Amino acid sequence: MKIAYISTYFPQQCGIATYTDYLIHGLQEVSSTLDIKVVAEKGAAPAKQERFEVVPCWDRNTNYVEPIISNTKDADIVHIQHEYGIYSFDDRLPMLLEKLKASAKRTIVTIHCVRPSQFSSRGDIDEKYAKRISDLADGVIVHLDSQKAILERLGIPSEKIHIIPHGTAVSNADKKISRLRLKLPEEGKIITVFGFVNPFKDLDVSIEVLKEIREEVGDVYLFIAGGLPHDATRKAEEYVELIRKKIEEHDLTDKVIFPNRFFSNEEIPYVFGASDIVLFTHYHEDRSVSGSIHLAIGAKKPVIAYRIPKFEVVKNISDELLILPDNVSGIAKTGIRILKDKEFERYVLDRTDSYRNATSWPVTVHKHLKLYSDVCGK
Repeated sequence: MKIAYISTYFPQQCGIATYTDYLIHGLQEVSSTLDIKVVAEKGAAPAKQERFEVVPCWDRNTNYVEPIISNTKDADIVHIQHEYGIYSFDDRLPMLLEKLKASAKRTIVTIHCVRPSQFSSRGDIDEKYAKRISDLADGVIVHLDSQKAILERLGIPSEKIHIIPHGTAVSNADKKISRLRLKLPEEGKIITVFGFVNPFKDLDVSIEVLKEIREEVGDVYLFIAGGLPHDATRKAEEYVELIRKKIEEHDLTDKVIFPNRFFSNEEIPYVFGASDIVLFTHYHEDRSVSGSIHLAIGAKKPVIAYRIPKFEVVKNISDELLILPDNVSGIAKTGIRILKDKEFERYVLDRTDSYRNATSWPVTVHKHLKLYSDVCGK
């Protein structure tokens, strides 16, 4: 069987590229008979190996239909990794799916984000587009029950929608080694915020949380493990300036580690390995899953997150770790309990371990393989 993935791919700094890479590596580990081809957006690095190749051939800003069609002729299944920001809302992706169907190709679309109309500046365009591409595909993958419910409301048959959890990369980097590698404090507790810096990430809330936790715990640091994206807006740049000013105002310069840089995939296990708690205090009304939260869970670290759809997977560990947005004291008290109450910490860690194993990439990959087999069987 040959699978062609339509996706962004490394070295592009993109969550979809990272997701696709984890999926492919997982497939390669459990199956030696699959042929895998990434029909990638330009910006990816070309590659050619036995049973694996990367062909960068299309651009989101041009008509990508024919380049993708010409590079998927030898595929049994074409699997599109969809995200609104990559494919926009025009006729190109539906046209691609129609042409693939006309050539008897089996198609699967993973819809990483479903945006309800009431939270979209475009009205019902997002929903209608999700319905349109779902109608044209042979199978649709989503990560959450809430995503499936929206697609069902839009009229997509339940049997066509497959809930496959976002995969979890299991890592066990040693704390001491991780801190030495990243030049972080060897002693004390480290609370980490990970990912690109944007105004919606509520880093100012994390600083307030640090301030409250320090009153109870003492030797504790906030590690802002990320930086501005390459296409950062002036608003985002101003937000970084605001964060630095807030750090100074609270006299936390020696307690907040903010390198303002991108951390590579090779460094990520050490970022989480160095951490005692990972905070997710950014806000979205989209129905999507945070890949970063799965990385933290994969490192068996306690996570505390806003009670929003993007982080709803945390309820599978403990609903007590989900806190209402902007509730600084609620987040701080939960963090303090994890750091000081060993019984509660053990409860959280044991359940984190169970969930990371239940959603590990090998488990997720086998669910993909079954779907591929079923679709080909049709």
